[in-house]
Amino acid sequence: MSQNQQGDKAQKEQYLQDQVEKGLDADLCAQFLVGLKPEGGDDIDNWDLSELKAAIEQFKESQKQAEEQQPNNSEDQSSLQQAQPQEQPQQNQQINQQSNTPVLVNCYQILPNELSGENVSAKILTYKKESAGFFSSSYIVFQIETQPHGWVVFRRYSDFEWLRDSLQKFYPAFVVPPIHKKRSRSFEDSYLNKRVIFLQRFLNSIFKSYELKSNIIVKNFLSLTQNNEFKKFQESITKSAPPQTVQRMFSKEGQVNCVAPGELYQYANQTQEYFYEIDGVYKKIRVLSKSLKEIQLQNSLKIYCVGEIFASLFQHLNKLNQTLPTGQAQGLAATFLNLNNTMITWGNIIGKQIEQTEEYLNSFFKYQQHYNSCIKQIYETRAVITQDLEKFKSKLHYKKERLFQLGDISKWDLSKDIKLTPQELQQNKKLAFQHMCDQETKQEMGMEMLVGYYTNQIFSQTQQFFKQQQQELVGHFIKFCQVQAFNITDHHQLWADAITNLQNNLLVQKRQTQQVVVESVG
Repeated sequence: MSQNQQGDKAQKEQYLQDQVEKGLDADLCAQFLVGLKPEGGDDIDNWDLSELKAAIEQFKESQKQAEEQQPNNSEDQSSLQQAQPQEQPQQNQQINQQSNTPVLVNCYQILPNELSGENVSAKILTYKKESAGFFSSSYIVFQIETQPHGWVVFRRYSDFEWLRDSLQKFYPAFVVPPIHKKRSRSFEDSYLNKRVIFLQRFLNSIFKSYELKSNIIVKNFLSLTQNNEFKKFQESITKSAPPQTVQRMFSKEGQVNCVAPGELYQYANQTQEYFYEIDGVYKKIRVLSKSLKEIQLQNSLKIYCVGEIFASLFQHLNKLNQTLPTGQAQGLAATFLNLNNTMITWGNIIGKQIEQTEEYLNSFFKYQQHYNSCIKQIYETRAVITQDLEKFKSKLHYKKERLFQLGDISKWDLSKDIKLTPQELQQNKKLAFQHMCDQETKQEMGMEMLVGYYTNQIFSQTQQFFKQQQQELVGHFIKFCQVQAFNITDHHQLWADAITNLQNNLLVQKRQTQQVVVESVG
């Protein structure tokens, strides 16, 4: 194959790889291409790039038409929504956002499923490399086992990203744990093992939340073994609209409180400042961790260099001893060799500490920084809703003022359940404002309820986070302390052995000296 042909093939493979990353079904597309070219359609060399692109677009269009002809998957929708919220009569009454009196609103109830129990866990067992066949692009799948149910599935990294995006979409007021962005297509074990750690941490965090783990999205992610079935479910969830009102939110009880007391508004404002401030602290910790790692690496290299010096001294002296007929300095040569071994062992211990610094400091706080960003998303959503509410209220108030001044009740768009007379409304501005512009007033109430709901969620979610972070920090640094204790033990053993070896070298040298004296006297 010529260089130009190799370049063309690389371009085609890259194009197909990009299409697979964007969600193209490789197996179905390969079958479609064979249908277009029965003779050799499954060989990439039988397609030029422009022809291949046109065929892929034709396949996409055929898939789109097939989807449009299929009915909506109402089963997935109803499973996602779970228990439907009960209808509540809506009344145009002002909501006191900062009140100790709760206002409970019905929403979708999260019904328990196989994952809702305490002793359920999902573990990534291993990973393997797979090929997409015709598309010539290999990818990694992770094997996940869910116990005690015995579910075993294989999921790509993009499936994990879809899972997080879907949970964040339908649980916007919950802290959905972070997942690291894929920055490389490396198939190196060292890289993939780190990825397994991150993904396992993601799953563990999901299972700490009853609401998240009990959702049909998580259940099907862990239980659907047929790839086609799972892809159809992914498509149905992706097409589903996210909740825009409190009534379409999810909760364990099927009700949410839409009014928060004043202290929770103050709590939300103060904790928001905290989470934005500690971003810089996490960055500083990671910078210092990297600096410490570099220092340890430099120290390790210098210690190895010292060891090489002792090795060089041993080689020179050993060469001399081989030429001497008598009086060889065997004891000193052994000392040089022992010091070389001591330095190498010391360097190895420092080398282990470099890996520990990366694992226990930099990687851990990198994850904490990502988690911090997930929490801030709730604050940002609440801020947007609050800002929109203030703008909407201002415009609506101006509109009501104008309508009230004009006095034409026929244009007020009054609520249907109003029992007041036109004269009573015209004489009472507060009552008139409460009942006029019915649809817009209900929209304002809905936005006020969202603000109250998010304020309450910020309190509950941050309380859970603080508790969880303390548990993770304590558990993590207990392990770190144990590792450092082992390092101290290794250092103690190293220097104890070094002392013993050096003392033995002196005894050997003393015996050799005595033997030389005896031989010379004799």
